[in-house]
Amino acid sequence: ASHARCRLVWRPQPMPRPHASLCAMKAALLLLVAPVAMAAWPPGYVKRSFHRTPKGFLHYVVHGDVAHTPPFVFFHGHPRSTEMFHDLALQLPPSQPFIAVDYFGAGHSDECLCNETADEFVTYNQFAVWVLDICADVGAMKIVPFGALTGGSPAIELAGLAAEKGLVERLILFESYYLKQKAKQYVDNIYIPTIRHMPKYQNGSHLLDAWFRPDCGPLGPTSQVPAVEDLDRNEIKTIDWLLNTRTGWQFKMAWTAYNDDIIPRFKQLSAKGVKMLFLYAEYADALGNKYGLDHDWSEAHINAAVPEELRKIFRVKNGTEGALEQNSTLVARFVKEFMAWQQDDDVMV
Repeated sequence: ASHARCRLVWRPQPMPRPHASLCAMKAALLLLVAPVAMAAWPPGYVKRSFHRTPKGFLHYVVHGDVAHTPPFVFFHGHPRSTEMFHDLALQLPPSQPFIAVDYFGAGHSDECLCNETADEFVTYNQFAVWVLDICADVGAMKIVPFGALTGGSPAIELAGLAAEKGLVERLILFESYYLKQKAKQYVDNIYIPTIRHMPKYQNGSHLLDAWFRPDCGPLGPTSQVPAVEDLDRNEIKTIDWLLNTRTGWQFKMAWTAYNDDIIPRFKQLSAKGVKMLFLYAEYADALGNKYGLDHDWSEAHINAAVPEELRKIFRVKNGTEGALEQNSTLVARFVKEFMAWQQDDDVMV
């Protein structure tokens, strides 16, 4: 889904059918714009700021005393924004600070000053450099990079840069992939072209498409009858997706471009003794295997690069790509246990 799958729950149509189908479409549009509560950060909970780069301004939010306690540095996946960490952050202790950064073209960050030829996207290597600058600007002495889905790769790169300066001891990843070449070619040659300059239709069907897409959750294939809270979350996901339709393919291009750096960075982090938590959602993993991303292959290669004594693995049973939101209480417990884990512990493997 958010990594590469381009199967749609509902496919937009250029022209609506008359009578009954048109009525159904109108009803669905009413659902899309129904007055549900926004899942944005509570008033005053985060401080919003912007960081100037040669490619445009990056938007980021900060919560808590980042100089006193190592903050989580959240990297969202495609097609999301910093809002995807809302539910999880509220389940963590209030004293746990965090920094969350929107990639170019996502959330409130500028679309990058790029073209569609040789300079088409900002690499995760460069993005991580600017995020490290943000961490220094706000006074963070040490950090805990935390990447979700495609956001796992810039989190890995930030951890690598920070490890070189002795600024990181832990790394947290949710559904992070190392792609085999066949999967990488699929993303580059088949998936990315489907999300470039996506069409808009007069009948608004592209809005419904955004609502029903399972990409990055929370309203996914296992939630045909969602809770009211899921509708709130899915509204934010829909807004995120619609923003990402403008230049979201750049995020994906940066993802595959970074792929070959993943295993060397894991080996570097292991040599530095960095502890790593890998969070997996079982339903999302099954879909990854089914549609060619080969989660099992990815996990095996990552495990080969990270010694067992430095990694913890937790799995969310039946979890989708929206597990950070739909299962935020459980994920928060996993994160708390990992942060309390000492290297000589033999529990919670």
